[in-house]
Amino acid sequence: MVEDSATDADLALRLFRRAGIANPLTVLPSSERALAYLFGTGACAKRGPVRPLLILLDLQLPGMSGHDFLRRIRSHESTSDIPVVSLSMTRSAPAIMMCLQLGVAEHLIKPVDVAALLQVTRRLKLSLVMLPPECASARNERVCGPMAMQA
Repeated sequence: MVEDSATDADLALRLFRRAGIANPLTVLPSSERALAYLFGTGACAKRGPVRPLLILLDLQLPGMSGHDFLRRIRSHESTSDIPVVSLSMTRSAPAIMMCLQLGVAEHLIKPVDVAALLQVTRRLKLSLVMLPPECASARNERVCGPMAMQA
């Protein structure tokens, strides 16, 4: 998840946990940090590149916009086919059309609706690991640097 708002990231983590989604969720606060994470550059050089199952992308980011981030990952062979769900509070048709033209799988309105996200993952044939309800509240959460959380 590329999200600069700690409040929105925390809300998404809590919603996913409540829904019993067990997949790890890494939250990065900017497009630049997300690119370094994906390509294994900068502070992430020792770890190397990663290939997430799905990218949840806030469009209104400081520095490089979500649209520019999309252009960058779509221009690289190693990341061009990673499914992306754009997230925004806007219902603006031009902004949503631009996302679709840049290859997003879906555009969701914030706050994230877990049911809508689950529909998208099913349509994309992505495997979400679901915990039984009694286990969802007992999960551990790890914090990896500022705003980089895994659930």
